Parts: sequence; C-alpha cells; structure tokens
Amino acid sequence: MRTLPVTPVVPARLAFPAGPAPVSEGIAFTRRALTTWFPRTKSAAVADIVLVAAELLANAAQHADGPLALDLRTTPSGRIRIAVTDASAAVPKVRSPMPHTPGGHGMRIVDHLARAWGTHPAAGGKTVWAECDPPPTTIPAL
Repeated sequence: MRTLPVTPVVPARLAFPAGPAPVSEGIAFTRRALTTWFPRTKSAAVADIVLVAAELLANAAQHADGPLALDLRTTPSGRIRIAVTDASAAVPKVRSPMPHTPGGHGMRIVDHLARAWGTHPAAGGKTVWAECDPPPTTIPAL
C-alpha cells in the first residue's frame, strides 16, 4: 500500500442558531466532513482533528456564549483549517498546567495537536483557528 495526499476542494461551514448542543453538533459535522473528504481513512486517523475542533467549540461555548460558526477547509499547503467564530473579543490563552483541576486544558491540547493556531477579529467577536496535518489516506497500490 502507498499513501497519497487527498485534498478536499469544498470548504464546509456550519452556522449555529441558538440551540442547546453546538459542541456535539460541531463534532458530528467535523467527523462527517472528514469522512467525506478522506473516505479511505480509518476513524482513528481523524481523532486528533476532531479533538481540536471539539476543544475550540467547547472554549466558545464556555467563554463566549457559544460558537456562531464552524468552518473547515484546507490550506494551500494541504493542512486542515478549523475555525470557530464567536461573539466575544476575548482572546484564548494557553494556561499553565494544573493536573488535578478539571477544565482549563483546552487550548493546551489545541497547542499540542495543531501545527499552528491563532485568532483574528470577526464582526462583533473573533475567530479562533487551528491548522492540523491531514490524516494519512491509504489507497491500495495498483
């Protein structure tokens, strides 16, 4: 078997109307998009990308009254870009580790798993983005 790069050509966007479950809805949306873009990839290979999306969504839910939108796309270098927009201007920070305290580890996880992450202003708030390597896609050799 050989590994070949696969580049999704269609970005995916999920807007969040006021509702009770934006994090779980965003996680399911991310899994569906990655499964569509990388059909020959085992679900375990996309787990880190889904975890980054989950942490960005949870951060928006906890600190910014919920996400407004989740955008998924590829960059020119082939990475997966996950972007969560919310209505708060407060910029997330990587906190010092507090191993015996629940919570407060989300951006540390993002910082560890993503190749890069950052923020930029958005209308009435901000967008927090992270870029991850695409999952390896295994295609049987011809």
